Amino acid sequence: MPKQSRFQQAVRAVWEQSHQQYLGWSEAKRTAVQPAVDALLAWLGKCPSEAALDVRYWETGDPPGAVLRDYLPDGFDADEQLTLEEACFWQRLLELRKDG
Repeated sequence: MPKQSRFQQAVRAVWEQSHQQYLGWSEAKRTAVQPAVDALLAWLGKCPSEAALDVRYWETGDPPGAVLRDYLPDGFDADEQLTLEEACFWQRLLELRKDG
């Protein structure tokens, strides 16, 4: 397996793990962050392919985080934000694979 493929698989595993963590959050917490999820998924919806999604994930300056931060409730820490960000990338990946 080429090195790039292994790297991509590792990134996907991180996204999936974060999505599982997100699903384990309380219903109240998931409800509180739903506007952030909706905003980030809309932004990620502009990625027409997995390759574009990868580029977006690795952009400098953390543009996905900037999208989320505008909608997150107070007291949401950096680790939780990263979990949510990666969970959204996983959700978008699943959409792309379903549509592909």
